[in-house]
Amino acid sequence: MHSLHDLEILLLKNKRLIVIETEQEGCFISGFNELARNTHRPVFLWSLTKGLQRLANGFEAQKHNGDFKQLLGQINSTDVAGIYVLIDFHPFIADPVAVRYIKDCLHDTEHTIIFLSQTINLPDELKPLATHYSLPLPTREELKDMVRGTAKQWSKDHGTPLKVQDRKIVSRIVDNLCGLTMRDAKRLTKHAIFEDGILDQKDIIEIARDKFDVLNEDSLLNLQLDYEELDDIAGLDNLKHWLELRRPVFNGDQTIIGADTPKGVMLLGVQGCGKSMAAKAVASSWGVPLLHLDFSILYDRFYGQTEENLRSALSVAEGMAPCILWLDEIEKGLSAVSASDDVSKRMLGTFLTWLAENKKKVFIVATANDVSALPPELLRKGRFDEVFFVDLPDLESREAILRIHMARRQLSTTNVNLKQIAELTDGFSGAELEQLVVSAVYATFAENRLLDTDALEAQIKLTRPLSILMSEKIAALRQWASARTVPA
Repeated sequence: MHSLHDLEILLLKNKRLIVIETEQEGCFISGFNELARNTHRPVFLWSLTKGLQRLANGFEAQKHNGDFKQLLGQINSTDVAGIYVLIDFHPFIADPVAVRYIKDCLHDTEHTIIFLSQTINLPDELKPLATHYSLPLPTREELKDMVRGTAKQWSKDHGTPLKVQDRKIVSRIVDNLCGLTMRDAKRLTKHAIFEDGILDQKDIIEIARDKFDVLNEDSLLNLQLDYEELDDIAGLDNLKHWLELRRPVFNGDQTIIGADTPKGVMLLGVQGCGKSMAAKAVASSWGVPLLHLDFSILYDRFYGQTEENLRSALSVAEGMAPCILWLDEIEKGLSAVSASDDVSKRMLGTFLTWLAENKKKVFIVATANDVSALPPELLRKGRFDEVFFVDLPDLESREAILRIHMARRQLSTTNVNLKQIAELTDGFSGAELEQLVVSAVYATFAENRLLDTDALEAQIKLTRPLSILMSEKIAALRQWASARTVPA
């Protein structure tokens, strides 16, 4: 059962009005029974249907106290200081008589009143007097015990041991359950185990998806679980090596003295060169969920709501930890172009504060195309672990990219001189190389012939890559990055 130690501290500090908003009423009451045995004050529970009942053997509910005015009158007239947990009292809390009774109780007696409901809107007169308390989420050890207990129950029911894919699966499942209430964690675990009697990678994906649905009630983030492997991306050798060194630390497989948990990278570069693909592949390489934040969804016309949406989205990411949070085209949400844009300034402040204070395993992958639009506060040392520049692919990378896209489409390279095509496509981005293959496939299909070198060369002559169309801008970007970033 979850520890209510923090609530016990509040009671010892003689907090007189405590507000608890939770859907876990039964969980709280079970834990509160233990707390009641350790306090020197009498503890009572009240509900509209059961009346007032003392949490001790031999005490029956007082049915006549179903009326809230009688209840509050009795509490005020009782001399012995007690703790009163009022369940679902919220429909009566705004009544002027109830407000006066409660204020009299707080001023004239030593009683403690605890409101317990799913949602509680305090009247203005009581807000300054109240202390809010949130039920603690289960610890990692509690979750691990729960998973093991559920597995034992399945084995007992079926008379055979539960099949587990490998020894790391349970740990990975516990990672994905962290941030959920015990009730939700049990539900997801039981479904994973009892569905087929096997714990494997499929269960990790399903639990991550279900957990995301529980946490992301405002739909501010997108969850992506199908993405490429990092090894399937041509080039980016420096970035791959950097990520590989930090993967075991982020996943908890290794502890390096003096090394902090990786917190994020910024990927700057030319459009179509694989920044977004790399962000997606990091999640696959590290074996954690990928969350995508679209800044356009966050904006709201009401003052302050946009920043609140950002805080909510970041809170969901914390709940999904360990995870990758992908901020695509971050300059569109945290732009420095307009000095009068107060919303962007507040958004930037909210994000930088979170970035500095976050202790959860949320690894940020931010991508940007327009360096001039990025605020300098975002690029200074310490914000991200590293800033990489994703440049146009070199000759070797272009050949590898062409080979990858032909293999994906099950195209034979027998009649294609990939090295020759790679030499002819200097200045092409990865996206443009993919489109080159696609265009050649359509052209050869229309002519009822096989894809060959001539077909690809013909499409090259018809293509004007971005490096030519926007040569001045791309040249300036590459020059800026040469002394300020690390080549990816």
